[in-house]
Amino acid sequence: MLNVNTDAAVKGNPGPAGIGILISGQTIHEQIARPLEGLWDNHQAEFEAILQAMQWLIDHNLTDQMVFLHSDSKTAVDLLHQGTTKNKDFQPYLQAIYELEEYFSYITIDWRSQRHNKGADHLARQALQRARKNK
Repeated sequence: MLNVNTDAAVKGNPGPAGIGILISGQTIHEQIARPLEGLWDNHQAEFEAILQAMQWLIDHNLTDQMVFLHSDSKTAVDLLHQGTTKNKDFQPYLQAIYELEEYFSYITIDWRSQRHNKGADHLARQALQRARKNK
């Protein structure tokens, strides 16, 4: 079983952004802080954090475990559960996440409050600082 927490930090709307991914399981503890290139809005950066977390798990052959992915973005999680959106900027993210879900034997994506997502938040803020230095 893996617990994966994701978060994004954005300065401005749009603005520079960073994502944080915290992966923990019985034999793994991975912390990822990635600055994103370009300008992002908060919701798109949150979707990107989920996408990159899923891709990291695929790249590291961790798709055969039960994966519980947590995001503090209510918008992203709600749209993923609804399965559709009229927002054309979000549609490619929904499609990409649904395509990646096919690689997993079991994955669930749910909402967690910011209070329960502090590790990923800290990583996202670190990545944002690097993104701001690189612009």
